[in-house]
Amino acid sequence: MQYLNISRERFEVVHREISEGSEPALRFYLLVTVATLIAGFGLIADSTAVVIGAMLVAPLMTPIFGVSLALVRGEANLLGRALRAEIVGVTLAVAMSFVLGLLLGDFEATVEMMSRTRPTLLDLLVAVLAGFAGAYALVDEKISPALPGVAIATAIVPPLANAGLCLALGEVTAAMGSFLLFFTNFLSILVVASLTFLSSGMAKRFGIREADVDLVRRFRLPVIAFLLIAAFLGHSLFVVSRERRMGREIRETLIDETSRLPGTVLLEAQHYLEEEGHMQVVARVGTPAVLTPAQVSGIQNELAGRIGVPTELIVRCVLSTTVSALGSVRNTIEQNLDGTFTRSSGSDNIDAIATTEQVVREYLAADPSLDLNRVEYVPYGPRRLMLAHVIGLRPLTWEETGRLQADVRQATGDDDIELIVSHQERIIITTDGTFRYGWFLGSRATPETRERLLKVRADLTRLFERDDAYALLGFNANHLDDGFEILLEVAGPGIYPRLEVEQLQARLARELSEPVALYVHSRVEVIHGPKGPRSIKELDQYFRSRQKENLPQEVPAIPGAFRK
Repeated sequence: MQYLNISRERFEVVHREISEGSEPALRFYLLVTVATLIAGFGLIADSTAVVIGAMLVAPLMTPIFGVSLALVRGEANLLGRALRAEIVGVTLAVAMSFVLGLLLGDFEATVEMMSRTRPTLLDLLVAVLAGFAGAYALVDEKISPALPGVAIATAIVPPLANAGLCLALGEVTAAMGSFLLFFTNFLSILVVASLTFLSSGMAKRFGIREADVDLVRRFRLPVIAFLLIAAFLGHSLFVVSRERRMGREIRETLIDETSRLPGTVLLEAQHYLEEEGHMQVVARVGTPAVLTPAQVSGIQNELAGRIGVPTELIVRCVLSTTVSALGSVRNTIEQNLDGTFTRSSGSDNIDAIATTEQVVREYLAADPSLDLNRVEYVPYGPRRLMLAHVIGLRPLTWEETGRLQADVRQATGDDDIELIVSHQERIIITTDGTFRYGWFLGSRATPETRERLLKVRADLTRLFERDDAYALLGFNANHLDDGFEILLEVAGPGIYPRLEVEQLQARLARELSEPVALYVHSRVEVIHGPKGPRSIKELDQYFRSRQKENLPQEVPAIPGAFRK
């Protein structure tokens, strides 16, 4: 306590500084306005540095010391001036930030704003320590330069500015929470600063001797309010701590459950506990395949069992595959405090899936017409089936599948694994028709060659338009040293006649002035009807002519419908 003893000279300096700083003058309100605007812009911009700047400019902490000193010494004049300065300053800060929010209009709540809407007992403890540090810095002239740091710790103006901005957004509950944070800081500084001034002897020295009864009577209301707020914030801290524990439990459960799914990683999880005790959880996961309702239901039941609350789970699937230089990696969860990454494979099946994916992907890399989508484990009794989903222009042969299965068994060391390939056809359409690997000009695609082939294609298109049975679906060409190789894709009632192929080949050779090897890929498409078998092209032309005859000259508009 000897460090709290204050000399008369220091007391006079402290009394003069607090009195001048608590004066409700124009310069005081000007600083309040500037600090509020700085804090408002910092909160909207989500800039911690700007908010700290507002804390340094704000003068609202000095009137709180003025109220404390006035209550300790019973100086009614100082009490009135300090309270007037504080009340008007607080009102001005909320009003200015409210007007700022209305003027800016289109802004969203930021992290800096949301962090000041739910005060807890921790905020009160910070304010208590900051209030003691500020009062002690005033008493001890050797550490008075620490006052700017105290101003940053107490944060008087940012909660007021946040309250006004929340009101501008129509968030009354959040505004009340921000004002409660300010009031918590106000009472904490008031009570602790008063105790510090009492301990320094300001109540019974320097021309005044206050009775203990008078002190108790004056401090009765602030102390009661302080205790009530402490109890309320203690309950609030308990609620927040419970929600954080529940949030950690939810996240850990989601990580455990998603790690059991091949290639699935938890990206983000949010939860909300409704008043009736029902939990809503929204999880965002990275996964190579959309989760099924059954999988989501299983995770939801596990969540409800872990946290003991009825839970509704919604999963947003982000289609992705995590790949390293060695293929698909195990489910990477998150980075630890020491910088390492926690990895969880979930089960042996996940390891087998990753190895299978690596083997298949390396094999398909040599064929540009094939791509691997994903590999999944299919439970089938005692057999371990690995289903590889392949997308490409051609299906894998049974010989290729057999070689891949042998490679997978060797890589995993498990001879019970059976590989199944699911093929999904990929069709690539260009302005030249269906694109097929191997049937393109490559480096020989000179402007002259392309122009010649475009002319040939146009002639073939007109030729097949006059053919009632066969339709030209695709045109592909390749230019080799010994001439052109041309692949036509046609659809009709049967295999395109060999005689027609020979005649077309001779015709194309004359047009291109080079040898031509013509190949025709026939798609047999026959429709049986009342008038016997017809080609799809012939039937299509028939219906087009019938529709053209029966259509009215003008189609009447239907109210509320699109005109066709």
